[in-house]
Amino acid sequence: MKNSYFLRIFLFCLLFCFSAIHSKAQYSFRDYNVMVGIRAGTSLGGSVKHFVTDHSALELMVFNRWKGWNASLLYEYHMDIREFRGMEWYVGGGVHYGIWKEPKAEPPWVYKGTEDYRPFGVDAIVGLEYNFYNTNFYLSLDWKPAYNFVDFTDLWWDEASFTLRYSF
Repeated sequence: MKNSYFLRIFLFCLLFCFSAIHSKAQYSFRDYNVMVGIRAGTSLGGSVKHFVTDHSALELMVFNRWKGWNASLLYEYHMDIREFRGMEWYVGGGVHYGIWKEPKAEPPWVYKGTEDYRPFGVDAIVGLEYNFYNTNFYLSLDWKPAYNFVDFTDLWWDEASFTLRYSF
């Protein structure tokens, strides 16, 4: 019962994110609103970022780690670095949900997977994003610590990734 409640909340957040991607922000000053990218680092996956204002964005990340899948929905606030043209830094937070199916579920701290794991929790994110001059390509480096409330309750501090994004 508890897992289905949080699964519904997570699916509602995903639906909100995808509906925001299809709508155009009325007060955005950017030339683009949506960025799609590939993440690589301690995990591999994809990312969709939608700017709802000039400095605020929603980002959905889906990635594979420890033979399982995670999804994170984050709110990020972007700030320019004036000394470097095309460079921004961002901070934010959000929620995540993961699925590890037994018997593949073997994160490093589990001796042997004996059941399905479905952890969920909160995330923080801080990163740098660089726009290659006169292109639609962006490269970002971020650090995303997370805390789980269920299954593997602990701080996951080691999630860091590069993301190559294309804006349209």
